[in-house]
Amino acid sequence: MAIVRMTFSISKELKERMDKRPDVNWPEIFKQGLEKKLKILEKLRAKEVL
Repeated sequence: MAIVRMTFSISKELKERMDKRPDVNWPEIFKQGLEKKLKILEKLRAKEVL
C-alpha cells in the first residue's frame, strides 16, 4: 500500500485543544475518521444504485 501525505486546515482553537493532548496519535484518529466516513458514504451510494 502506497502512503500519501495530505494537508488540510483546522481552526486555531481546535489546534490548541489538540495540543493539550500530546498522548493522542492525531494522524491515526483522522485516518480512522476518514475511513469511517468513506464507508458510510459508500454504503449510501450502494443503496442509491439498488
